[in-house]
Amino acid sequence: MNKENIFSKLSSKDYNNQLEKILENKDFSENVKNLLLSMLYKIQIGYKDYITVKRIVENKKNYIEEILQIIKEKCKKIIVVEENSPEYKEMEKRGVNFIVDKLEQTIFLRYPNEALLLYTIYKIDDRQVYLDEKYNLIRIALSELLNAGENINNIEVIRDFNGWSWNTEIKEIPEVTTNVVYQNLVYLLGIDFIKAWVHKEEIIDYINLVEKKLSENYGEQKEQEILKTIYKISIIICTSKNENEKKRLLDEQEILQKELNKLKDKKTLLEDISNSKKELLQKIRQIDTILNDKKLLEEEYIKRNEKRAEYNKIFSISHLTEILNKERKKYLLKIDENNKLLDPKYYVEKKQDLEEQLELLADINLDENEKEKVKYNYLIQLQKLFIQAFNIKINNAIEKETLINLIYMLRYYNYLYITKEKQVKDIKELQKEIKDIEDNLIKKAYELKIINYISNEEIVNTEIIKNILLTKIITIENIHMELNENDNSLEIKLYDTDIYEKAITIPVYNKKEIIVKFNKLIKIFNY
Repeated sequence: MNKENIFSKLSSKDYNNQLEKILENKDFSENVKNLLLSMLYKIQIGYKDYITVKRIVENKKNYIEEILQIIKEKCKKIIVVEENSPEYKEMEKRGVNFIVDKLEQTIFLRYPNEALLLYTIYKIDDRQVYLDEKYNLIRIALSELLNAGENINNIEVIRDFNGWSWNTEIKEIPEVTTNVVYQNLVYLLGIDFIKAWVHKEEIIDYINLVEKKLSENYGEQKEQEILKTIYKISIIICTSKNENEKKRLLDEQEILQKELNKLKDKKTLLEDISNSKKELLQKIRQIDTILNDKKLLEEEYIKRNEKRAEYNKIFSISHLTEILNKERKKYLLKIDENNKLLDPKYYVEKKQDLEEQLELLADINLDENEKEKVKYNYLIQLQKLFIQAFNIKINNAIEKETLINLIYMLRYYNYLYITKEKQVKDIKELQKEIKDIEDNLIKKAYELKIINYISNEEIVNTEIIKNILLTKIITIENIHMELNENDNSLEIKLYDTDIYEKAITIPVYNKKEIIVKFNKLIKIFNY
């Protein structure tokens, strides 16, 4: 046994021991403890294939240790509910199989399995993703999308991989659109970047970092289009299930619309600016008078405190001085804003900014059927942008290993569910984009001598490799083929090393242009 396998087994044993020690201090039923141990076992046997297929995944050690930490620190109770319990009836009413009570650190489950259990463990660790106040319109929606996307992503290893096969399970993906958007971000930005964004508690403007990263890699226009589309999708998803956020955004929409209407009416705007400046200057003069007269300052202190509740009293003259200086600064900023509006360039920028914010909110009051249609259209638009960005990755690839990773990633992407019925590879609106990117990828693979030539006919080579991109053989380096000649077609049998997988047929080909021999197993990838 080689050193890597020895350490792998020791690591697995160590994780099991860690979990068992955690469970010794937990008041879980034996069924729940066994389910947790089974969950950990399935993660460990599936992770190698998960890494192979998806490529951009979290480090296994970090992944497992995070799960153990959540169980230890945030799971006080995990309860499989009885059929007649209030929790069971509540789940039945909602049409769900779990309830997560973060405050009580309790998970309630009905019909539990390992994937559902893992999903709820991550759900109990959901947190508000920090976004600066300037991102007011998206801060709730985007945070919810990132949390939900991460939770769905984190159960993928036991949802779709069982240690010997890869099988995408749509029934266990709770939010299909959220998952697609999250996977787009993972492939565009990297899993470490996304994890840091969701989990770091420091006050960092990650939106700014995302903008820079996307712009550097794919261009400023692509960055703006990608993010705008993601924001629109996240707002639609959020306002479809969060009534409070919908109401808040409708209020914001009304304020923004009034502000835009005010800007558009230039005559009234100029009058308002003039009147506002007079009022603000008068308020500043009053503050200056009070600040420069001790007696007036004391009178103002008494007058303001008379109107305040006990808990909210101004506690000293110096405190009042601080308040007045802040008010003065606010009025000066408002005057500055009014002056800027007289500058044609700033006026246009302000108007454009308001229009862009209103565009983000354009869909929140649609009925749910319309929302679903609009959301689907945005999702297709996002996939076209994603494919264009992915094509840039292909064009920039100069190392064999980089391109091999892209081959795996495109195959994985083909099997992402866009709807509950259809995967990327089945979406009619994306067929042209998928064809173009596959052609580009295959061409680059031949240039880097990653693929063995089968025929001098480009169409034959391309069709064979495209079909390989649709196989679910875990390791594509193990794919072999056997060519068989029929009357007017070419039959290609695909093998996982020497185990038969499936056959494909290419109807028209020129026999004389075939380079490799018939009826013989041939390795396709040359590395």
